[in-house]
Amino acid sequence: MNKIIRVALSFTLILIGCKSTYEPSYVGDITEVKVSELSNYWVRESTKIKMLSGRPDWLPKGGGKGIYSVVIDSNGYEVTKKLVSSTPDGWMTQKHLDKMPKVRYKPSQANLKMAPVKVQMSFEIMRRREIKT
Repeated sequence: MNKIIRVALSFTLILIGCKSTYEPSYVGDITEVKVSELSNYWVRESTKIKMLSGRPDWLPKGGGKGIYSVVIDSNGYEVTKKLVSSTPDGWMTQKHLDKMPKVRYKPSQANLKMAPVKVQMSFEIMRRREIKT
């Protein structure tokens, strides 16, 4: 019985020690590209739109515009997102951006070497208009 407890405890400690964290992989230097050139390197793995029941908690209230940079590693994972600017000032924060779902990419046919890239993305959220009846 004592042996079973030791084996179970050892197994548990091994599992705790094997904490799974993703290590980015870079085959070559990171290439800075324009958003119009991104499809020459990487394409979104899924273009299926998810319908949400409400406004996601990562999306700030009201409307605004933002620009952020993304690094996509050689496996197609977004490894960093960094806020560049937000209008109105302070509307989008790095904290909001960190909560955004990560997008997975697959290499385009022109990116056989799976070159990592850095790209600036922009977005705009329109304020919802009230419909008067």
